Amino acid sequence: MNTCRRILARRKLQNILAVVCFSLFLAATSAAKNNAFEINYLNIVQLENELRLDAEIDYQLNSEVKEALENGIPMLFQVEVQIKQLRKWGWGKTITDIKQTHMLKYHALSKQYIWENLDTGANDTFPDLDSALTHQGTITAMFIAETANLSQVGNYVVQLRSSLLTNKLPLPLRVKSYFSPKWQLSSGWHEWPL
Repeated sequence: MNTCRRILARRKLQNILAVVCFSLFLAATSAAKNNAFEINYLNIVQLENELRLDAEIDYQLNSEVKEALENGIPMLFQVEVQIKQLRKWGWGKTITDIKQTHMLKYHALSKQYIWENLDTGANDTFPDLDSALTHQGTITAMFIAETANLSQVGNYVVQLRSSLLTNKLPLPLRVKSYFSPKWQLSSGWHEWPL
């Protein structure tokens, strides 16, 4: 009888420890996500029959990501823009979902940071990481929708988010990134009325 009680007490303690550890992991992940990238500015303009987006994103990389970048591992970042039509009941209907992927890498011989928009082919080089991140965070006249896709009636919102794509890292780092909140860098979704 005593043995059964000890086993039950041990299992109960293990369950409590597992819940506490998981809660701490979620809190750390949440804190890392909240402090990673900040969207400081967003503006939408209509040019003829198109909607274009201007935005400013402040990218803050932690020491672990910077170290990997400086050791020659390219980092991929994705900017995602959605336009949703709000409904009275249920979820909003996604009208458009546009994604752009940027690659940032360090070239050790030239001591330059190389930035490239993988969707448009635009690229540039920078003498330091801050300049490269500032350039990456400046979005100008990004196409997000044709006005013909938006009806005259209805409320619309624009959602914007930027995140580090950990699924494109080399395998050893990719596995590490799944369990480390330091690699879960994102701005989270930010929403503005259209």
